[in-house]
Amino acid sequence: MTELITLPLTGLEVPHTRYHLDDFEQMTTRNGIAFRATVNEGDYCLGVIENGGNGGGTWFFQHTAKDRQAMEEFTDACRLNGRPISAERVYELLVDQHDLAQEAARCKRQRTSLLRGLHGGEWHGMTVVAKIPSVWLARGDYPYMGHLARDLAQHRPAPEVWQVWDGEQWKNLTLPAVTGDAA
Repeated sequence: MTELITLPLTGLEVPHTRYHLDDFEQMTTRNGIAFRATVNEGDYCLGVIENGGNGGGTWFFQHTAKDRQAMEEFTDACRLNGRPISAERVYELLVDQHDLAQEAARCKRQRTSLLRGLHGGEWHGMTVVAKIPSVWLARGDYPYMGHLARDLAQHRPAPEVWQVWDGEQWKNLTLPAVTGDAA
């Protein structure tokens, strides 16, 4: 097996980074989030990743049979935490990586922080943007950490761990205990 490359925002382990998403569109529906994105290798479109947002699956619709085979080889090689995952989960994580990269870039420009909540050591899509420079949170010297902890305690289900994106990696936040009505 070839050496895998870990995508930093999602932890998806991929055999190469030649594929990238373009033309990303998403919309909230009453049953979830619908999305579509083209999968490209350079200027060539291999196909489209889609989810109708109606509680159904996430699918890849290839351009040619050769593109289907290339995507199957790619998804078969992918791992998450060293374990094989379904092609559908790979598609979803590729979309998440793309979406999170855009959000992280926006946070960097606006000097805000991208936070994510973990349950059982895994990320299940919960992210928050805090209007605090990430450097303060990553260093742990934000003077109003108690206020942030109370704000984050409002999220349900409450994550076991909150992390901040420091521009290169996720770092665990050390939050003070929340007391009173906030939890």
